[in-house]
Amino acid sequence: MNKPLHYITFQNFPMFSANTIVSMKTVSYFKKSGYDVSLIFPGREKIKPDNNEILDFYNIKEKINIVRTAYFLPFGKINFLNKFSFILSHFIWSLFIFIKYLLSNKNLKDTLFYTRSNWIFYFFSRKNLTIIFECHKYSKSTNIIFKLLKNKKNSGYVFQNTLLLESFELSDTQIENMIVYPSAYDESDFEDLNSSKNDKEVIFVGRFSRFNEDRNLNFLIDAFSNEELREYKLRIIGGPKKLGDKLREDVHRYNISNVEILDYIPQDKLMKLLSSHSVGILINSSNDKHSKFHTSPVKYFEYIRSGLNVMAIDFEAHRALPYSDLIYFFKEGDTLEFIQRLKEASNNKDVIYKNVEQYSYYERVKQINKLFARLEGLEPPTL
Repeated sequence: MNKPLHYITFQNFPMFSANTIVSMKTVSYFKKSGYDVSLIFPGREKIKPDNNEILDFYNIKEKINIVRTAYFLPFGKINFLNKFSFILSHFIWSLFIFIKYLLSNKNLKDTLFYTRSNWIFYFFSRKNLTIIFECHKYSKSTNIIFKLLKNKKNSGYVFQNTLLLESFELSDTQIENMIVYPSAYDESDFEDLNSSKNDKEVIFVGRFSRFNEDRNLNFLIDAFSNEELREYKLRIIGGPKKLGDKLREDVHRYNISNVEILDYIPQDKLMKLLSSHSVGILINSSNDKHSKFHTSPVKYFEYIRSGLNVMAIDFEAHRALPYSDLIYFFKEGDTLEFIQRLKEASNNKDVIYKNVEQYSYYERVKQINKLFARLEGLEPPTL
């Protein structure tokens, strides 16, 4: 019988967001690597799609045990004091899950746990269960939790980049039980790609807002209204539809004919469309500290796997990405530099990302599995 692995997360599925894509792809590759995998998350939506709809949404072929728990908390149901309701709901839900496991009468020592929830990580670590926390951003609560767990040898850590790692003060034990590994791409999404690219076609893929903050997409739309880019075409793909409709209104109002706003496209079809473009864009607002320093965009790895040249707003997080020496950086809000760098990027037809396969989910999960082995005493710590 395969060893059970439970992925516990305070997320909602299905949803077109980088975070849910990372979770589902990670779950998929845990299954491929031989675990008996369960995905546990709160059932926040009134309309609850069945398990096959969730898997199809992310182009997941493996059969995953999906557990949608009961959820009677305010976050996601009441649009009021969202930040406070998230913190409160997240804590209560995590405590509820922990108590439910304690009352299950199962031998939890035989189960591995993986989570994106700092509170799930805290409760399960205190019980000396084998658990890994995938850390995506800095928060005061996470920093406090890390200090409380500084001597726990059963707890592992995955950080997206060294900037995020360095924002915490880890103990020697925690340093031994952590890895730094960025986001990744799924090789199975890249079958039958387009072999030809249009050097005038540019693409942005992702949520139209991040943590309820603007992503600077209007800067892109304004830039493409410039006469110098009249021969170029920009596609912006993502969601939610409400924000997409607002962007479409702006494009129509100002009669910008070379910008197209598209809603969600299934993952496999999205990669085929992506591969026909020549340039992919990373952009965010500097108002968000996470975007400036700690992000590791999933779309970046999909861009480079598709062989696109990449343009990125000049943030330290983007400078910390693999192959950053090949990225065309531009200053936030600088339209003239953006246009200049776009022309340079679109004229480069010889970009090569050597050994890009090291950033596949297969390799990422392989490193996480080694960390699990280290926590179980089956592999010595790295030096």
